[in-house]
Order: sequence, then C-alpha cells, then structure tokens
Amino acid sequence: MFERPLANAALLAGSLPAVLGLRRALRDPARAQADVLRGLLAANAGAAYGRAHGLAAARTVRDFQDALPVVRHEDLAPWIARAMDGESDVLTSEPVLLFETTSGSTGAVKHIPYTASLQREFRRAVGAWLGEAALGDPGLLRGPSYWSVTPLARAPGRTKGGIPVGFASDADVLGGWVGRLLERRLAVPSAVSLSGDLETALYASLRFLLQEPGLSFASVWNPSFLTLLLERLEVHGERLLADLAAGTLRPPRALPPIAAAALTPRLRAMPARARSLRPALARRAWDEVWPALRAISCWTDASAKDAVPALSAAFPRAAIQGKGLLATEGVVTIPLPAYGGCVPALQSHFLEFRAWDGAAASGGRPLLAHELEAGREYDVLLTTGGGLWRCALGDVVRVDAVRGGVPVLEFIGRGAAASDLRGEKLSAAFVGPVLRRLREAGRWDGQFGMLAPLAGEPPSYCLFIEGRAAAGLADALDDALRANPHYDYCRRLGQLAAPSVFLARGAHETYLARCGEAGTRAGAVKPAALDGRPGWDRRFAGGFVQSPQKVPA
Repeated sequence: MFERPLANAALLAGSLPAVLGLRRALRDPARAQADVLRGLLAANAGAAYGRAHGLAAARTVRDFQDALPVVRHEDLAPWIARAMDGESDVLTSEPVLLFETTSGSTGAVKHIPYTASLQREFRRAVGAWLGEAALGDPGLLRGPSYWSVTPLARAPGRTKGGIPVGFASDADVLGGWVGRLLERRLAVPSAVSLSGDLETALYASLRFLLQEPGLSFASVWNPSFLTLLLERLEVHGERLLADLAAGTLRPPRALPPIAAAALTPRLRAMPARARSLRPALARRAWDEVWPALRAISCWTDASAKDAVPALSAAFPRAAIQGKGLLATEGVVTIPLPAYGGCVPALQSHFLEFRAWDGAAASGGRPLLAHELEAGREYDVLLTTGGGLWRCALGDVVRVDAVRGGVPVLEFIGRGAAASDLRGEKLSAAFVGPVLRRLREAGRWDGQFGMLAPLAGEPPSYCLFIEGRAAAGLADALDDALRANPHYDYCRRLGQLAAPSVFLARGAHETYLARCGEAGTRAGAVKPAALDGRPGWDRRFAGGFVQSPQKVPA
C-alpha cells in the first residue's frame, strides 16, 4: 500500500498530463472542442440514439447541431430506461458501468449513466484542477485530504438489468488510478458511506478528521456541509475526544456491522492529541484543530456565496477556492487562478451555450465556448461520453470576462423555470440575486435562505430563512420579485398572493434530508435559492413571522 506522501507525489505527477492538456485547449478552444466532438461521434454514432438521428453522417459542429435536438433529461429518460433494463448500445457503444442518481428542481429522481469514457472526462477536468492548484501551492498535497463522504441517500442497488446504482464515495466517480490515489489520501475512509444515516456518518467523519492534525486540503460541494460538521463537533465534542483518546468509534447510534468492520482497523488511539484539542474545541478555534489546512474547495457561486463568510471565519488561514460548475452529469467549468475565475472544461465534454434573457433561453443556434461575449448570460448544453446528447442542464452562467479568447464563467443559478404556479416563471438565476441584494441591504441575515411555493388559493411564495428577518422583509421581497414581469402580472391579476417569511430551525439538515429522499447524496446537494417543491412549511421547524403589510396592487 502506498504511504500517503508517495500517493500525494504520484497524484501530482499523474495530474500533469491533464494540466498540459487543458493549457493546450485554452490556447485554441475551438479546435479543442472540435476534437472532443469528433471523438464522441466516432465512438458512439453507431449506438441506437446515434442511428436514430443519423449521426454517422455528421462531420462538423453544424452537422451535429442539425442532426440532434436539444433535450432535457426527461427527453432521454426512455433511452436511459432501456439501458437500465440491460440493453446495450443505446446511448453509447460502450457499456454503462453504473447509474448515479440526482434530483431536479421538481424532485424527480434522474438516473445518469456512467461509462469508462465519462469517468475519463471527469479525470481530465479534476486532474487539471488539482494539478494547477498543487503547482500553485505544493503544500496542498503535503498531508491527507478530506473529500466529503456521505451516506447513500438510498440503499445500494441495481437496475432491472443488473447494473449498479450509486457510487460509494465522490472519489469513485473518477475511477482509474486517480480515484485509487485519492482513496489512499483520504482522511475519512469512503466506508463511512455505510454508516446508515447522516448523523452517524457525520460523527464518523469527525472522528477520523480529528486524528489527522496534518489535514492539508478539504473538498466539499456545498460550503454549508462543513458548517454542519462543525456544529456536530460542538455537540459531540467530549464524546469524540473520548473516542480519539481510546481509539474507538462509538457514535450515539451504533454503526451497522458492515461499517464497523470496515472502519475499525483505520482508527488510531491518540490520547495526547485528545487532551491538546480540548481547549481549542472549547474556544471553537477550528483552525487550531487542523493547523495545516491550506485550502477548502467548495461552491462559491450563486446561493453558496452566503455560506462562504462563515467558512472563512472558521478557517482564516485556509484559502477558499471556488469549485467551478461540477454536476453529476459532467463538468462545465474548473477554477484556474491564472484566468481569475473558472474556465470551461474544454478537454472533457462538448459544451454549447444558449443566450439567456433572465427567463428563457434563446431559440437560435447555440454558441460554442470561443463565441461567448463578456457580460452575457447563457444556459449550458452538455454532450458527454456517458450518453447525454445536447442535454440542457438547467444551469445558467455569466461571462465575467474573455481573456485570450477564453471565457471566464460564473455560475449564477439554476435557469430553468423551477417554479411556475400561474405563469410567473421564477428561476433561481433570477431569485438568487434578489435574495443576495435583500441580504446586502440588511433585510435578512443567516446562512440559509430559500424561496419556495406555498399552497393556497391563490398560491404564494414564502422565503424560508434561518437567521434574522428585518421588519418589512416580506414587502421588500414582493417588490423585488415584481421586477420579473411575469410575476408582477400574476400578482396584479390576483393569481398569486403576497409572499411571506418563515423563520426555520435546522434548515440545512431538513433540506439535506429532503434532497436525500429524492436521490441525492448529502455532500452533493446544490444550494438552492429557489425550490419548486411545495410543502416546505410542513417540513421545516419554526413558524411564519411576516406577511406584507401593504395591499397588493
């Protein structure tokens, strides 16, 4: 077995080809994307989906766009179902290794097919990201790292055709040697995913993290996930220190036997460290618990921005690095400090962009990465080696700048009409900035804020927050939402009632739990400014505190 320093060195050396590949792609984005598309067509034009659309005759990007329609995941669902039933050569010519689940804005479970090619595409993106980061700060790979490992949102299973459903850990998504090396570097074993429930997994994660004073890098999806960990460290601090001293793992709820068998050999008894940590835990001095932590990678765009200040305050010596736009379906952008932001993952998937007007995508020909304009907003279409063909992700990006012909992209939110009760067409790309402006104006404060529909006749929207709500927040929210002409029209017609404000307790945990029910692992839940599912007033603990005081126009 590799020792960690050797694994770290091997990971850096192995990432260099991906780094060089990305740098070449950035010098000529058009050529890089044309090469990616040619490879996808050559590999998969003969599969059933390609045959149905005449992909064998496609020679250019224009041919490809003319042959294939733009689709959403639900349009591909019948094809995916055939692959789940065990049929081969459906969306791709190579076999599907596994299906991963994720959830959309309406809560429906989506199954994403993973092939060896898709894993290679992920490895190119992640290898370039990690390699560039380590070249900029070699200390990142000096010690062990934490990659969020969470309990499966559903029991591991198989499709009707016998294909596995669900990865055990985020590192497994990559497969190959990168996944194996990451596994060797993990401070928290991936077997924590077998803990049975979220609370037990969080406790077990903390137990392993506490025995790693040299932790140098942490990678999570949502920054609030680390906040949840620290909250549990406060609650269970004494119990965890006792476990650390004794070399045991005794969460409040007993581990399933399969998890205990896998995790117990990895435990170390560290009584001296347990004694030294007690003062730091009492002061909530988290940076003293892990003094070697150099960087935390997490989402920093869209609604995730709200949780970043608390994370920076908890770890003032660690750099907070934006993760870019990574989805279960694929990688859209990766952070590259030399460009001052995130750049397209040009060497991984074929990317297309449709101009976004704030409510809908344009109907014209989608653009390629090298055709994007600074200051404009676009929604993203993804074509991957896993079998998603021109699939609209529902994510909207803004071009912050164009540097050397390369667009620097910022994720601004979910763009699809995530909630449309009466024709108001509210999207997270619109609601997210509204909530941020209200927060900056002092109307509310806290680490959780989400707008969701409220049942009634007429229906309405409610802002669920965990924190403080200033007087007049509901009125200010209504005024800000009326900047959307569709919402304003519905309000003036009386099709929508005025919005309200709900102060929630334990909002993050409740949100994670509901997303888990829909098939998403807790560590991979995207922060949401807008959730189209009703019934949150019955799920959150707390109560309503505000309705608008004025009479609607």
